[in-house]
Amino acid sequence: MAPSTGLPPALQQALDAAGVAYEVLAHAATLHRAEDGVTHFGVPLEQMAPTLVLHTERGPLVATLSGATRLSFKKIKKALGLRNVSLAPRDEVVALTGAEPGVVALVNPGLPTLVDLRLLAQPWAYGGCGVPARTLKMRPADVVAVTGAQVLDITEDKT
Repeated sequence: MAPSTGLPPALQQALDAAGVAYEVLAHAATLHRAEDGVTHFGVPLEQMAPTLVLHTERGPLVATLSGATRLSFKKIKKALGLRNVSLAPRDEVVALTGAEPGVVALVNPGLPTLVDLRLLAQPWAYGGCGVPARTLKMRPADVVAVTGAQVLDITEDKT
């Protein structure tokens, strides 16, 4: 059995079973915004990887994107043939992921996942791990591999 990382058990099991490299970074306070991670870790905004839970007519989806972009509901609807896409309410996020919005893990076993194409251009993704004051660092391609995510163009520039 692997040593405890402080990750939720299902997340640690999924990562360890996939055999991917990852690191859990502890910090004094929870980082709620991608820009806070840039300051704390000294990495480009493009490597910060927020994960959002979406509510659709086909059920929940998880979307991970680069912190330098914002989610485009229009692109998600078009890519997946959906009519309704919105951010899931807090109670749904907690029920589905076990985490509060803002600390949702990069990997959510059992939930359909989308990863934005732009994140894959980065060497690392820094995102939530379901635990406050902790950040999960892993390669974006490994996020896709572990989750079975669809890689799509689902964002637009923050402007």
